[in-house]
Amino acid sequence: MGEMPILSGMLFCADCGAKLYRVRAKGWTHEQEHLLCATCHKIKGGCTSHQIHNVQVEEILLRELKRVTSYAREHEEDFVQLVTRKSEKELNRQLRDSNRELAQAEARIGKLDVIMQRFYEDNVAGKISDERYTRISASYETEQKQLETRKSAKEQRLNTDSFLGMVRKYTDISELSAEIIRSFVERIEVLQTEKIPGTRTKKQTIVIYWNFIGAVEIPDEQEKTA
Repeated sequence: MGEMPILSGMLFCADCGAKLYRVRAKGWTHEQEHLLCATCHKIKGGCTSHQIHNVQVEEILLRELKRVTSYAREHEEDFVQLVTRKSEKELNRQLRDSNRELAQAEARIGKLDVIMQRFYEDNVAGKISDERYTRISASYETEQKQLETRKSAKEQRLNTDSFLGMVRKYTDISELSAEIIRSFVERIEVLQTEKIPGTRTKKQTIVIYWNFIGAVEIPDEQEKTA
């Protein structure tokens, strides 16, 4: 409809991992617009809807963004300790996986260098045609560029300093924008709604993964003053 939603591409189903897509129609108010799991929409019985309204996500995200940035700004030392303590096991696992994938990427890049050199020599020697050499080398070069991109991403360590840098940059967040969301948020996972026992009320939960620090739980005011 001629615009890019600020949450576009940021929400994922917590169960199947698919992206949530935006559902809207002409004449709808923003309060009526909602998101659904792509798997549920495309494959019958493939997943549940995980339906959530855009305004719900925006309200929760703005509230939590204010909480985490305020806590990081006012309790910087505690924030660093919280992230380090909370994320130590997860970070170690991620780093092991990253190091393994990084080693695999580097090994493959090295092999591609050798393969491309051999194809070049065969082309010069007339063993393969220029057309075949161009086609094959283009394919290997594309793969190598993709591996280099993945390697670069894996070499970026999660760290609180980078997140604190973003906190200092955006000192007063009063409303959401695409720039602010993408600066702070890596992804948002939406859980299926759950009925609260003994009531007719349903609970909707989302998990926010912040850039550089992952998902962290900020203490409430009572815990901070205790």
